Amino acid sequence: MVGGGRSEKSGPYLYFDDNGKLIRDPRPGRGGSHGPQHEFVVKVRNKKHPITKGMPSTWLHAKDELYDSLRGPAENVNVLATAYSEKSKRHEPMIMTIAYGKGRVFHTPMGHADYSMKCVGFQDVLRRGTQWSVHGEVKIPLSENFPKADKISQLP
Repeated sequence: MVGGGRSEKSGPYLYFDDNGKLIRDPRPGRGGSHGPQHEFVVKVRNKKHPITKGMPSTWLHAKDELYDSLRGPAENVNVLATAYSEKSKRHEPMIMTIAYGKGRVFHTPMGHADYSMKCVGFQDVLRRGTQWSVHGEVKIPLSENFPKADKISQLP
């Protein structure tokens, strides 16, 4: 369902273009890379999904690896949020769900290091994504100190 070392045999690149359209790019190439760690803006693409409901349209994630060129079957996937990668020049999936048989899969490539996981936005996404995966609904509210479009929010 996720992993590095992929190629076009694993499935298409999945990203959003500048017009907000989900692209499934089947061109040959390797998948799964990232540039230097940095803070980046997360853009919510699906505001109605229980995981992202109530989140600001954009919020600033703490220093982390911004993975790009994600590949895979990309079947039954719902991209909930993206981040623009200066490396790939694309809006890369950052929060997504996948219908997998009778199960629900939640995925985020965020949270590489301890300082990345201290981001309140990451923690809320992880908690809400986990609850949605188990129950199909989310009752966990967003933290009062959820990040803003121009300000990260980290726990000590």
